Amino acid sequence: MKPLKYFDAVATREALLSRGGPTQKGFIRYTYRPFDTRWLYWEADTKLLNDKRAEYLSHVFDDNIWLSAAKHLRKHAKEPQACFARHLSSLHLIERGANMFPAWLRDDGLGINGNGIQRRTNLSPAAKRYIERLGTNVEDMFHHILAVLHDPAYCEANADALRMEWPRIPLPGWPDGKAEGAADALAQSAARGRELARLLDPEAPVPGVTDGELRPEITAIAVPSTGDEHNMTGDDFALTSGWGHYGSGDAVMPGQGRIVEREYTADERAALGEAISVLGEKTLDVYLNDRAFWRNVPAAIWGYKLGGYQVLKKWLSYRERDVLGRALLPEEVLYFAEMARRIGRILVTTWSNPPESKRLPDG
Repeated sequence: MKPLKYFDAVATREALLSRGGPTQKGFIRYTYRPFDTRWLYWEADTKLLNDKRAEYLSHVFDDNIWLSAAKHLRKHAKEPQACFARHLSSLHLIERGANMFPAWLRDDGLGINGNGIQRRTNLSPAAKRYIERLGTNVEDMFHHILAVLHDPAYCEANADALRMEWPRIPLPGWPDGKAEGAADALAQSAARGRELARLLDPEAPVPGVTDGELRPEITAIAVPSTGDEHNMTGDDFALTSGWGHYGSGDAVMPGQGRIVEREYTADERAALGEAISVLGEKTLDVYLNDRAFWRNVPAAIWGYKLGGYQVLKKWLSYRERDVLGRALLPEEVLYFAEMARRIGRILVTTWSNPPESKRLPDG
């Protein structure tokens, strides 16, 4: 109910109430930041949202997949160059003024999927010919691109160019797909991209990481704990260590919070095993408050950035009690642990099993 430069709060509310109030279909999932999916009320009429982008929403449907990318990521060229999404996403998901690239576009033509959506591939004619000759499909192409843009070797080798221009994606056997092994190379890269997509999608279960019997190294990461080794209760769930605060214009600003850097314990080192070579020789305890903390967040996981955002710290900044207005739920404490474990698996996957893309020429 607060008026802004281009928003008359009272007039907007009255207009929407006179029409009949909110509609159930207006409540949609919304990817606000990496690993931070929320609910949003989307309204076609008025300026309830500053820029509702109706032409964008029409292409957001079940089974569509999206990349958020930018022409250049300011000073972040050595970091992953794209974020994965399934929902309507923020303009600032990965960079100020980022663009969203779907695998499919809603269309009035004939291509109908299992949900009855008329759609067409979001590919140029040359790219369509390429995948036809390889005997593959648009989603293989999409996941190959995701794998490339998260490949540390690719980002390192192309850092200068990525600061200035759109990423150039190497495609095996481009443009005719006739090179020996091209189809297998693309398929292998796409498989890695699919694994990354599952890890980057906070709503997708990942066997061994968030679902089923967890991998031994996963169970040791970001364990909810207290100083007296009792279960968390009551005020233990309040995030009060100074992770976020309101700045000018009600923007949420990150704070320093409280972390304690230390060596791994013998049990932690044994559980993480060879993953320590990727996750770093130091680990952190990340505090909610004076008593409760997440134990053993390896340094590389804590420092992981996507689009310039330090993912875990950014998530915490919006959930400081003075910002959120309440303590965390037990499910949210576990969700932080799950994020850390997903990031750990992403790091191990991309650094220890890099895609073939770094050995391919630009195309």
